[in-house]
Amino acid sequence: MIEALRKVDTVGDVAPAHVQDPMTMVLRQKAIQADLMRWDDSRGFYVLTGTGRSRISARSRAPGVIIGLKTRSDRESGGPQRKAD
Repeated sequence: MIEALRKVDTVGDVAPAHVQDPMTMVLRQKAIQADLMRWDDSRGFYVLTGTGRSRISARSRAPGVIIGLKTRSDRESGGPQRKAD
């Protein structure tokens, strides 16, 4: 599924338009039902939703990775401030 979402991000669909095999259709339908991608009328192809993008980025991180959150003061100063020993 992640590879299919990456193809949506680069090509605009899970497979080229001429490919109509059942597995491609199932992948497309599952991604739409899970709100991972949607059809964009103005562009004329599928685009990833925020959920789809987060699914791809979550998969690229190693399991168990702790993601540090910065507070407003950390962002303004460029990082967390530590006391010098």
